[in-house]
Amino acid sequence: MNQHVHIPRLPLDQQMTVREFLAFTETRPDNERWELIEGAAVLNASPTDFHQIVVANITTFLMNERRRLGASWRPMPGVGTIVPVSPNSLPQPDVLVKAGMPTGCHTTDDALVIFEVLSRSNAKADREWRRRVYGSVPNCQHYVTVTLGRIEVVVHDRSADWVPQTLGEKGEVLLLSCLGVTMPLEAIYQDVVVGAATSRKGSRKR
Repeated sequence: MNQHVHIPRLPLDQQMTVREFLAFTETRPDNERWELIEGAAVLNASPTDFHQIVVANITTFLMNERRRLGASWRPMPGVGTIVPVSPNSLPQPDVLVKAGMPTGCHTTDDALVIFEVLSRSNAKADREWRRRVYGSVPNCQHYVTVTLGRIEVVVHDRSADWVPQTLGEKGEVLLLSCLGVTMPLEAIYQDVVVGAATSRKGSRKR
């Protein structure tokens, strides 16, 4: 996610559960994007246009590949993702690839690939937390971060024990082996001005 997120440290008895969080978000306007992070409801700031272009680029490329391959998986903007290692968390990635059929639910536990689009404001603690919790999603095979402001795509593969591999040239390609897809970095950054300012206001915590 393209923002600085503080990882809350609340006592267990003060943490909101996923059920309580979903009930809370039902009362909020549809245009607000909330995540549950270690039992705290976090409201995300509005994304930049470059952030949304990258999200659209990734989703469109994968959707075209799905149709070309006749695959059953489905790329989509992220929904609340159940992360077993942190039961009182429900992060919402920027893009995910769902293995099974849509269910009409607000949550998923079958993401094959998870993408987060980062800016320079993303804290190291937030990046490390997301790598850890997304790695606990049973079906997840690839966790990918895309940096705004410069060409940098980092892929963490389950088959490589989540050790990061960094790609930094437009001519390189991102291999998503579980999908049978290679994604050129040029497609990810299409129509984005590399080196442009990407700072945003931080999030608010309930």
